[in-house]
Amino acid sequence: MGFLSKLFSTSRSPKGKTGYVRREGKTAVWIYVQCGKCGEKIPVRLRTTSELQRREGPDAQLGPGMFFVRKTIVGSQCYQRIEAAVEFDFKYDVVDSKVVNGRLITYEEFTKNDEQ
Repeated sequence: MGFLSKLFSTSRSPKGKTGYVRREGKTAVWIYVQCGKCGEKIPVRLRTTSELQRREGPDAQLGPGMFFVRKTIVGSQCYQRIEAAVEFDFKYDVVDSKVVNGRLITYEEFTKNDEQ
């Protein structure tokens, strides 16, 4: 019984933060980053079938998420390299993220016009 309870337990995965991901059917999700240098907001489409990696076996304990991606993102304004490492839960909600030279933003922040 202990094996089955571990297998079907969802308590192992932390709860994901909503608002950071938009789903596109069953095969893609969108995340959004903002450049730390110029402030450009960049949409990033991730294919769930090939770009998101599942944590299995011994690697399952290496991070908080069930899925993860590491991506280098370059915008069109200043060409600053943005290094993103994002962890997702089983529903593809963001659990944890580390972004160098930028930050992960919500879809609401992405669509909001800058008031300057």
